Amino acid sequence: MGLPGASITFENGNLGVVATSPDGLCGLISSAEAVSTTFELNKHYVIYSLKDAENLGITNSVANHALYKTIKEFYAECGNGTELWIYGVARTLTLDQIITASEQLLINSDRKIRAVMVKYSPSAADTAVASGIRTGFPATIAAAQGIADQYTTDNIHPVVYMIEGYNFTGVAQDLVGFTALTNNRVMVMIGDTETRTGTTASKGAAIGVLGGRFAKNQVHVNVGRVKDGALKPLEFYIVDTPVERYNVTALHDKGFVTLRTHVGKSGYYFTDDPMACTVEDDYHYLARRRTIDKAFVLANGTLTNYVLDDLDVTADGKISPIVANHIQSEVERVIAQEMTANGELSADANNPNDKGVQCEIDLNEVVATTSKIKGKIKVRPKGYARFIEFTIGYTINS
Repeated sequence: MGLPGASITFENGNLGVVATSPDGLCGLISSAEAVSTTFELNKHYVIYSLKDAENLGITNSVANHALYKTIKEFYAECGNGTELWIYGVARTLTLDQIITASEQLLINSDRKIRAVMVKYSPSAADTAVASGIRTGFPATIAAAQGIADQYTTDNIHPVVYMIEGYNFTGVAQDLVGFTALTNNRVMVMIGDTETRTGTTASKGAAIGVLGGRFAKNQVHVNVGRVKDGALKPLEFYIVDTPVERYNVTALHDKGFVTLRTHVGKSGYYFTDDPMACTVEDDYHYLARRRTIDKAFVLANGTLTNYVLDDLDVTADGKISPIVANHIQSEVERVIAQEMTANGELSADANNPNDKGVQCEIDLNEVVATTSKIKGKIKVRPKGYARFIEFTIGYTINS
């Protein structure tokens, strides 16, 4: 039977698509080297600036270059004062072992972290490649998805993973992509601020930039939104090729997060915010994932207030419509207050009663017998202008 409690499951397929805000709190788990007694491995630290990291002894050394660089780029993007949880692990760990170790970071955060950045910088070269990327990569992202799903379901702790497209060969055609996968809590980035053949020989990606943009955005905002301005780094590369000279469309079409430029705009932007799953998935995009996750947390917190509450029922044991209406209204009120009022859900401006959220309780459930209240919660997401098509011509007819 289990303990009494509230339970919400995610619906899918409904869209028909062929202080630091707690919504943006990031954690970073990284290959690292301990620094005397100031920075220990397998221990979390909470920082608010690059200076805080430097005070821990994390500097731009050979062993900690990747960690330092990621923190530096994170704060360049989102600004000092942003809370970041960091967790260093031995550089002897494989990428898959780092994913496993990230569970401890989530446990330590007490449900706070919403995104885990994974930075991989092994002490021994990892050169194995399959289908254009690190060998075993599909299993790696599936493991991250498994952890994220578990924490969401068991701990009401929705989280996403940001992983580097490690060892990408530079040949987009070699990549399999994610069109047949279901990892809607994992995003994979290709593109770095350093070249493959440079001094540091980057094999990963600038996930600190991605995490920084995540941290400062509201849940409904796409990380590639142009009106938010260009990303802070002035140079981005795909392996050794400057982004503007690489066919990033090929990477985008495979489902990877990568970089681009826009005609008439200076600087670099993210191409989009896809997760490593099929495009038909309602949560294929990060903004969709984050929006529903916030509604999920708010709904759970509200519905938990009714656990083991005594409810009036009708003569046939069904929940009283008055009671049901009260619960529905409370769920809608909380979500509308925390999300719709902040522009994170869509509401019809022509309908003053539209809140962008609907809660419906099943009035046919015999609560007196089953001890269950069943229902559905629907939120209306934002639309996104991925393709803008206009015509232009003269107004004079001859």
